[in-house]
Amino acid sequence: MPAPGRFIAWCKQEQASLEQQLEMMESGKVRTGEDIGSGWIDTTEQSIERAKARLAELNELLTEEGTASVVKPSDLSHHEHKR
Repeated sequence: MPAPGRFIAWCKQEQASLEQQLEMMESGKVRTGEDIGSGWIDTTEQSIERAKARLAELNELLTEEGTASVVKPSDLSHHEHKR
């Protein structure tokens, strides 16, 4: 598989993984936390926001505009007519 195809496949796999993690955090099945020295604090809300931001980035990469840079040169003239 050419590099652009592998990149798109990785993005889709990462997107599915993040969606699953986000669903589990939002449903309360998974929580995140960190020990800042005085005990554990809940960081689930921050983790949810980070997951949403990463999903937005991946969704942007997977849109037609985001994948335009990986269109084959032979398809470029066809792509330009769609605009």
